[in-house]
Amino acid sequence: MATKLVLFVSVMVAALALPIAKGTSVEVQVGPSFVPCSINGSLGVNVTATPAFPNAQVQLQCGAVVVATTTTNASGVFSFSLDFTQVFLSAGVGLSNCNLVVTTPLSTCNPTLPPVGVLTSSIVFVRTDVLGVRVVLIFRAAGFRYIPPT
Repeated sequence: MATKLVLFVSVMVAALALPIAKGTSVEVQVGPSFVPCSINGSLGVNVTATPAFPNAQVQLQCGAVVVATTTTNASGVFSFSLDFTQVFLSAGVGLSNCNLVVTTPLSTCNPTLPPVGVLTSSIVFVRTDVLGVRVVLIFRAAGFRYIPPT
């Protein structure tokens, strides 16, 4: 039992030291994630019947800083891939303070939905992949919800 604990601690220390090693890069990936054309962000029981939000602008905001921007495809799907230093240096905050914000008005995908307000989602950590000297932190959208204007 003690041998397993020592091995586990050794592996964890090595894994934590890896991003610090010279030549190692750390990448942050979000997605692929789906943006629904829905006021409550719900996918409903039948996910395939949930309308997509195509061509919507999605921002990765950390604190009050927009770190990255992308656009959903025709199926309402988007993803981000950026260098960790870009996230950390831009915002000066940890990833736990980052959110996804859809800035395109909901009425763009359905005229019966509100023309003001935004869809927002926190990001959820999925896993870490180590690919040679590259460490990839993978996140996904937790689920979008409508935030009315203040």
